[in-house]
Amino acid sequence: MLGAACMVFKARDSEARLTPSERLWMILATESLYLVWKLRCERVIQNDGTEFSLAEIRNRWYATIDQRLTIDRRACAAYLEKRALKPDRVAATWLPILENNCDLPPNWVGDGGVLVGIRRGR
Repeated sequence: MLGAACMVFKARDSEARLTPSERLWMILATESLYLVWKLRCERVIQNDGTEFSLAEIRNRWYATIDQRLTIDRRACAAYLEKRALKPDRVAATWLPILENNCDLPPNWVGDGGVLVGIRRGR
């Protein structure tokens, strides 16, 4: 999975790169792979080989991705100055998979009081 950051997404009608999609892919791929590794280690070492239920795996994946969204939102803080992520970049990355994304306030990235959740598959 070392090549997750090398994935290139382009628009269908042009050669323009879709960098928010590339960033989202990198986040989802690496976080998912890390979760698989953690679950395997937990199953083998702590649970004596007992399998996880699909619901537990799904819930832990959503919690992992939700936690990463929170990290990205906090990385936009003003006190980080030059090192801070741009709120527009975070919004462009996460909006496609957020639940009720059309109802979010304009400053949802930097506003810590806004509850944001990942759209769950049904």
